[in-house]
Amino acid sequence: MSGLETATMLLVEMICGAAGAIAAARFWRIVDLGWKSIAFVGMLGGLALTLLAANIPGLGRFVGHVASAADASLRGVGGLTLVVLIGVGIAGLLGGVISISLVGFARRVHIPGR
Repeated sequence: MSGLETATMLLVEMICGAAGAIAAARFWRIVDLGWKSIAFVGMLGGLALTLLAANIPGLGRFVGHVASAADASLRGVGGLTLVVLIGVGIAGLLGGVISISLVGFARRVHIPGR
């Protein structure tokens, strides 16, 4: 993929991750942070889950993972398609929801002796 296609995928991952985290935090009231902090956690979660999904053999093709550049050019894949954009959007959205849920859970857990 070219640099512009990669940047577009990263942007979609981060925006969907931030949107998922903000929606989850407002809907469930799971964390008491500002919206910028929630969006940042969601962006990181969106990027992390998409990276994990790219390494799972059955899901890699939906988030734009190709084993090597030579393999991509030989098979004629690796471009930015609608399937890849939807795949990274869903992975980013779920990553944002999961990451803010983990942050909310970690903030609510009370450690004995503190």
